[in-house]
Amino acid sequence: MPEDRISRIICNDLNVRAFTVTSHQTVAEIIRIHQTTPNATYALGRSVTAGALLGATLKPESRQSIVLKFFGDGPIREVHVQADAAGNVRGYVANPEPDLAEDLGGINFSRAIGAGFISVIKDLGMKEPYTSTMPLVYGDVAGDVSYYLAASEQVPSALIIALELDREGAVSASGGILIQTFPETEQGVIDRVDEKIRNMPASLGEHLLNGRDIHAVLSELLDNRPVDILAQGPLRASCRCSREMLVPVLMGLEREELQDMIEKDGGAEVVCTFCRNVYSFTEDDLRGFMKERIH
Repeated sequence: MPEDRISRIICNDLNVRAFTVTSHQTVAEIIRIHQTTPNATYALGRSVTAGALLGATLKPESRQSIVLKFFGDGPIREVHVQADAAGNVRGYVANPEPDLAEDLGGINFSRAIGAGFISVIKDLGMKEPYTSTMPLVYGDVAGDVSYYLAASEQVPSALIIALELDREGAVSASGGILIQTFPETEQGVIDRVDEKIRNMPASLGEHLLNGRDIHAVLSELLDNRPVDILAQGPLRASCRCSREMLVPVLMGLEREELQDMIEKDGGAEVVCTFCRNVYSFTEDDLRGFMKERIH
């Protein structure tokens, strides 16, 4: 199976830029880590692809990163995705098994997330990250991300996200296309692209299932105008957690909390929310952190 890819593309004829993501393996790996049931798989999988596309808009070869969150009063409660400019993405859903306790009537993101908000945090290497939070309008990952881009970033955008599941709930195809205007782009271009999306004879998911090149689908949406692929790179499920990152967190705890861990648990175990890796710290480790606090 071909590796997942991110492409950054420009169409000079229409004066738009586009980003494509094939995310089958990446989404499947993140879903495997969290053992999600179908509604959580759908919400998390589509959000991972959306986050990867937003990450593709960041400055290439930079340390910039983005956080995409959906949170609401529905049974899954929150979906959290982090992506960077290099194609690394990770994510989780607060309740990975909503279907075991709720009857959602099939796969439905709107009912799963409920009434709530979308939040985007961009770390562009400035003093403070850029943060924007707004109410969910569509109850759909693609619709609400498009609305955020137009309303908060003032960038008219057309967005397609595909996620196909087989009968067992496993990911069989995943990908996305994001098309954006420039300030001087002719008015109405995105409206025409949106109309083409609505009238597609087959969905992006069906195209990907049939092995069609995602760039060919993009080309049709752009009236088969010439496009230039500016850059391509891999997309991968990757977590940046490490034992070293957790040491300052534990050292920041009060002595009483560390002593309580020693006496009650004989050490400490920290589980990464994103990748589920477990980091163990012995009694001696915790006593060493207590001594460091003294100095």
